[in-house]
Amino acid sequence: MAQKKEPNKSIHAGHRQRMHQRVEKYGLESLAEHEMLEYLLYFTNAQKDTNAIAHDLLETFGDFAGVLEADEKELCAVKGIGPASARLLHLLPQVAACYQHSRVKDGRRLRTTEQLGAYAMARYQGIQKERVLLICLSRQHRITSTAWIKQGGEDRVALPIQEAVRQALRARAESAVLCHNHPGGSVLPSRQDLEATASLAKGMAVVGIELLDHIIVTDTEYASLRQRCGLDLVTVDQPRMAMLREPDAAETPDPEEAAASGEPDPAGG
Repeated sequence: MAQKKEPNKSIHAGHRQRMHQRVEKYGLESLAEHEMLEYLLYFTNAQKDTNAIAHDLLETFGDFAGVLEADEKELCAVKGIGPASARLLHLLPQVAACYQHSRVKDGRRLRTTEQLGAYAMARYQGIQKERVLLICLSRQHRITSTAWIKQGGEDRVALPIQEAVRQALRARAESAVLCHNHPGGSVLPSRQDLEATASLAKGMAVVGIELLDHIIVTDTEYASLRQRCGLDLVTVDQPRMAMLREPDAAETPDPEEAAASGEPDPAGG
C-alpha cells in the first residue's frame, strides 16, 4: 500500500527553504522584484504557492514600488491576496519610514541644510500624499518637537500658516523649519509655496520665532528655499522677503531665474 502524503506538507517547501537561505546569506536585495514579493507573501501564506501571486501583483501595479503603494482594497482585488497579505504589503513603506525616523530621533542637533534635508527625507519616506511638517528647534538648534500639521491630496496641500505659528508657540520654539513634500514631482517651489513661506516668515517673526528654512521633499531629493531663494529676516517688523515673492510674469518671464539672481521684486520693494 502506497504511503499517504502528509496533507499539510507543501510541495514548495524545498523552494521556500532555498529562498530563506538565500535571503539570510545575501539579503533581500539579492532577489528579483517578483521573488521579493513571493518571499514576503510567505509570512501570510503558510502553504500557498506565492510565485504566481507575485507575478500577478507586478502585472497589475507595474513594479515593486507600485505594489507597496497600492491601497489595501486594490491589493485584495488581485487573486490570492487576502486582507492579511494586503495589510502586510501596504504597511511596508510606513515601517521603513518609522525605521528611518527612529534613526534620526528628535533631540538631535540640526546645524546644516544637509542635516535638515536628510532629516526631512527620512520623515517623508513612504508618504504618498502631500503633508506639512513643522520642526521646532531650541536656541542650540536641537529638535524640541515635530508635528504633522496638514495633509492634502496627491499633488496639493495648503500651507497652514496660522496653525504653524500656533504650534511653534506651543512648543516654545526659538526657531522653526517648515517642510512639505511633492510626491513624484519636482522640488521646484510653486508660486503658492513662495507666497506662503513669505507670510509664514513674517508671522513667525512677529512672535519672535525665526523661520530658518522651508524644505521641499520629493521621493528622491530635497530643496532648501533658504539656499534657493533667500530667507533672511532683518527685523521683526520688516522681514526681507522680496526674494521669496515672484514678480509678475510680464516683468520676468522666468521666475526661477529671477529668484536665483537675488534681485528684489520691484513691486514688493
